[in-house]
Amino acid sequence: MNEPADQEPLRTPPGRLFRKYLYAIVALVFAALAISTGFDVWFSYREQKQLLAATQREQAASAAIQIGQFIGQIENQIRWLARLPPELSSNEDERLNAIRLLRLSPAIAEIARLDAQGREQVRVSRRVADKVGSNADLSTSPAFRGANDSRAYYGPVYFFGDTEPFMTLATRGTGRAPDVIVAEVNLRFIWDLVAGIRVGNTGKAYVVNRMGVLIAHPDLWRALQRSDLSGHADVRAALDGVGPPSGGLVKEDLSGQRVLSTYATVPSLGWLVFVELPLTEAYAPIYASIGRSTFLLVILLVGAVLVSLVLSRRMTVPIQVLTQGAKRIGSGDLGQRLAIKTGDELEALGDQFNRMAAHLRESYATLERKVVERTSELEKARDQALAEHDAAERARSAAVAANETKSRFLAVVSHELRTPLNGVMGVLQLLDDGSLSEAQRRHLATAAASGETLIALVDAVLEYARLEASTEMLETRDFRLDQLIEAAADLMRPQALDKGLTFGLAGDATVNTAAHGDPVRLNRILLNLIGNAIKFTPNGGSGVNAAAERRDDHVLLRITVRDTGIGIAPDLHERIFEDFVQADDSIARRFGGTGLGLAIARRLTRLMHGELAVESTPGAGSTFTLEVPLGLAGNGIAQGALAPPSRQLRVLLVDDDPVNCEVGEAILKRLGHRATVARNGTSAVELARDQAFDVILMDLHMPDMDGVEAASRIAKLGLPKMPRIIAVTADVSRSARERLAGAGIAKVVSKPILINALREAIEDDPAQETTATQLAAGALIDRHFLEDQRELLGAAQIDKLHHLLDETGEKLIEDITKAAATGDHARLARSAHQLGSAASALGLVRLFERCREIELAAAAMPLLECPSAARELAALRVASMSALDNLLRPSGQRSLD
Repeated sequence: MNEPADQEPLRTPPGRLFRKYLYAIVALVFAALAISTGFDVWFSYREQKQLLAATQREQAASAAIQIGQFIGQIENQIRWLARLPPELSSNEDERLNAIRLLRLSPAIAEIARLDAQGREQVRVSRRVADKVGSNADLSTSPAFRGANDSRAYYGPVYFFGDTEPFMTLATRGTGRAPDVIVAEVNLRFIWDLVAGIRVGNTGKAYVVNRMGVLIAHPDLWRALQRSDLSGHADVRAALDGVGPPSGGLVKEDLSGQRVLSTYATVPSLGWLVFVELPLTEAYAPIYASIGRSTFLLVILLVGAVLVSLVLSRRMTVPIQVLTQGAKRIGSGDLGQRLAIKTGDELEALGDQFNRMAAHLRESYATLERKVVERTSELEKARDQALAEHDAAERARSAAVAANETKSRFLAVVSHELRTPLNGVMGVLQLLDDGSLSEAQRRHLATAAASGETLIALVDAVLEYARLEASTEMLETRDFRLDQLIEAAADLMRPQALDKGLTFGLAGDATVNTAAHGDPVRLNRILLNLIGNAIKFTPNGGSGVNAAAERRDDHVLLRITVRDTGIGIAPDLHERIFEDFVQADDSIARRFGGTGLGLAIARRLTRLMHGELAVESTPGAGSTFTLEVPLGLAGNGIAQGALAPPSRQLRVLLVDDDPVNCEVGEAILKRLGHRATVARNGTSAVELARDQAFDVILMDLHMPDMDGVEAASRIAKLGLPKMPRIIAVTADVSRSARERLAGAGIAKVVSKPILINALREAIEDDPAQETTATQLAAGALIDRHFLEDQRELLGAAQIDKLHHLLDETGEKLIEDITKAAATGDHARLARSAHQLGSAASALGLVRLFERCREIELAAAAMPLLECPSAARELAALRVASMSALDNLLRPSGQRSLD
């Protein structure tokens, strides 16, 4: 092959290609080996970790089973005592049986037998003298109550003498008046069990109770400290019922050492057994496996380098020829041809280079022309894209402007229509003064329902858009279910009779109740369903069935609307709830309508967390079923007259419309409050500055100053007592509510004003509870409990307990005061416990609860807070004893009766 005389041959520096192949092959082999070794190490790590975790879980489960068997054995032993009929044995026999059981089971420290009324019959103890027939009343003890509730009671773990753990175990016998056996169980067995669990060489196990408190640990000092571990993530998860990870959990133990941990739950007790193994010991086999794999990887890599040297040398020469030829072609020498005669893929590659050079020579001539043509096409496409973008921007701006105009128009229309409706609805509400007959009240209820329906029609102008944008909000209040359903039926019955159809209303007694929800939107759904049933029924009739199922915290209202109309095809049962959809194209021509009614009804139903469904057959009629959960009414709804308020409020009504002022003032007087009227924002600010008001009802749209600005000026007056400001407006859109929230007005009453909604808004003030009410005798003493104790024990015994409580209480207060002064937390807790126990016998609930709080918090209570806690108990004891004296005097006795 001859080369041009004026061109020097292009040569590749020797050795570079060889090194590249060498490095590439070595890297590829190394990567393959590394990936293989890595996968092997990873799966080995996971398997060994899961094996370790499985072993630890088995140890934890075994310990949990042993603890459960230990408690179960003691439970079976004391159940043996509970099965003995009390009428067949004397107290002395029961005492001997209890002594035998204490000898049989060393873990039981004390056994007490209580009769069905909670009176102690026998108590046998290893710590104190035995008691027979003491008849001490233990009916209020947690053990007695727990055993009666679930036949078995497992008390919390406590420490006797701060050295040994105990728990209370109680069981109930059988028969009509079963006895209750209460046992105090020593849990030192659990300590021995935990100390004997061997987890590897340096691992350990420990137990926490269902409150997350450490009750057993190989280091007894930590168990005696009763460390609260409920704040640890794994303990919290275990207490919440979350199982341990299959591969164990890596965490830090109580000493800060990283360990592999798992746990198991003790059946029936809810205790948790944790097993932990230090990571250094747990992962030692894994680290050894990784070392062996790394050594093997190095040996294989050396072999790969040697093989790569041989292969690289055999490939270097032909590739260097290809490289030189490619450089010539790249430099523009399209007449260059390569001659490679290896008889393999490299020779084929050389032929491809030669053909590529020929094609490049042929295409080079037309390349510039194609570039010019393509550039011209791109410029035209760019100009067209810019023009389309400008058109899209103009269309978007026009759509945004149109949407804003629509929103402003709908807000104005809604406001202007609501203002006269406010007068109509207000007069209708004022007509019911409690003196109307039942027929007049029904007519008035129908008229009010019609008015609310008219309000709903005004709301329908905005409703679809709000639902489409997910801005619809519920207006909840208390209302009568039966009145709402009857009013809707009375409103639609004339339409059915005018068409010659039958119309029936059936509702069981469950709907004769009050509920809390949105009656306006519920009425709107019901009218839509009844109206559709009448509209699409040419002959026959329709009917409404209603029932209300009482649940724990709500009422489930179920209403079915049936008709004998044209029916709906099965494939349209879901589509009819979509927007602008009817059964077929002829429906709109025959019956009218837009196809939005059912779509809005379903959206409103789901907004109230309910469901609306249909069952129908073409030509045989349809059945629509509405299910809506409603809240429970607070205090019921009065029939006729309204209940007087807890206190009369001074209300400033601010509105520029004279009709709204007259109606609002009449409604406030009807509710029992004193009203003052301001016709504009300026007058409202002046009146608020000169007079004291509890509530200000502020209209938002006024000519001189809007409600938000007036509220802001009132807030800046620096009044001694700031009145609560409630916005009264027809604009209930999301933007209006956000604007009010920004001005500090959180409560809104929509126009037209409904009397129940206004009453809930102005009388909902949680800050009215006073300290005097909290310290009333009814709050200090449980009168029902005291009355039961008087009937059970007799007046003489109650007087004796009263005198004893007066004497011991004074001494216990002295002990509490001394313990608080010296910082003796144990004595403080003990004395508070004794005082609380004595107070509970006569129903001094406030004193008992506070003593219990101080007893539980005494161990961690700062020294500076102890004297104030002692003074609080002393004052509370004086107030409680004074209230008890008043109740036990003859006048107090008549008051209890």
